[in-house]
Amino acid sequence: MRLSNKENISLKLKDVYQEALRDGISQSDLHQVYKKSVAGKLLPASRSIWNCRNMVVFYLVTLMTCILISIYYDGVDPRCIVGTNSLTQELSRPTFQCDMCKDIDQVPTIDGNLLTKDLFLSKYAYTGIPLLVKNGAKNWSALHTFSFDYLKDLYQLTDGALEAVAENCQFFPYKTSFSSLTEVFEMPKEQSKLEPGQPEWYVGWSNCHPDVARELRRHYTVPTFLPDDSESSNLDWLFMGGFGGGANIHIDSVQRPSWQAMIAGKKSWKIIPSPECDSVCKTLNATMEKGDIILVDTNMWYHSTYIHPGEMSITIGSEYD
Repeated sequence: MRLSNKENISLKLKDVYQEALRDGISQSDLHQVYKKSVAGKLLPASRSIWNCRNMVVFYLVTLMTCILISIYYDGVDPRCIVGTNSLTQELSRPTFQCDMCKDIDQVPTIDGNLLTKDLFLSKYAYTGIPLLVKNGAKNWSALHTFSFDYLKDLYQLTDGALEAVAENCQFFPYKTSFSSLTEVFEMPKEQSKLEPGQPEWYVGWSNCHPDVARELRRHYTVPTFLPDDSESSNLDWLFMGGFGGGANIHIDSVQRPSWQAMIAGKKSWKIIPSPECDSVCKTLNATMEKGDIILVDTNMWYHSTYIHPGEMSITIGSEYD
C-alpha cells in the first residue's frame, strides 16, 4: 500500500525521534525543545513548508560547498560548518538492503586458522554481514607490545605526532573530560592503570602521522584473509580504555567497511540494523577476546561497544574494500 506524503513525513519524524532517544536525549528534553521552537503552536502550513525548503536548500548548498573545498584541498578535512552529527549521518548514509540480514540472528564466527582468502572472498566478503574471526591476529607482536605506556612514549617522543592528531585526525573523548590525546597521556598514573577509585575512561583516535604508522605496523599487518587486490586505508584507528561503556550507539561516516583487532582486553559489540529494517532484521551481538578480529560495515550498521572488567582494552583497526 502506498503511503501518503503525510504518512511518510510522520514515519521520518518518528525515526528521527527514536534516533534522538538512542543518542541519550531524554523525552522531556525533546518536549522542551519543541515547546521553545514553536511555542506550543503549529506554524501556518505555507510558512512551515517555506522554512523546510529553505533548510533543505541551505543544507544541500553547504554540503556541496564542503565537498568541493575538500576536493580542492586534496581530501584534507576543511573543518566544514556542517558537522557529522546524527542527523547529517542519517541523511547521508547508504540505503540498507534489509534482505541481506533478514535471516541472520547472530554474527557469523570462524576460526582464523580456517579462513583463507578464497573462503573469505566466496562466502563473507562484501555481503554487508558482520564477521568475527577468532584468533585472526594471534601471531601479531602487537599483542605483546601495545600498552598505554608504549603508546604514550610513541606519541610523546615522535616529533609532531600529538599535533597531527589534534590538527589533521580525529579524537573521540566519549564520556571522558579529555579534549585531546595530549591530555589522555597526561592523566595521573593511577588513572592510566585503571586503579580502583579512579575515574573511568575510554577514548579513540585516528593516526595521521607517518612515523607513528610505520612503528605501529611493525607489530601488525593487514588481516591475511583479505583479498590480494583489496585496498586498505592508510589511516589507523585506535581505541583504548577500561571497564564500562565504550562507544555509544552511532553510525560511522567513513569510505569503506572496517576491521578491528583486539590487542588487549575484552570488548562486546551490539550491532543494530537501520530503522527501516527494524521489523526484518535483528540486533546482533559479538564479543571479542585478545587476538580476535571483527569486520563490520559501520556505515550501514548502528553499533555500540562495552568493555569487560579486567585488562585494559586496546584495539586497532582500519578500512578495506
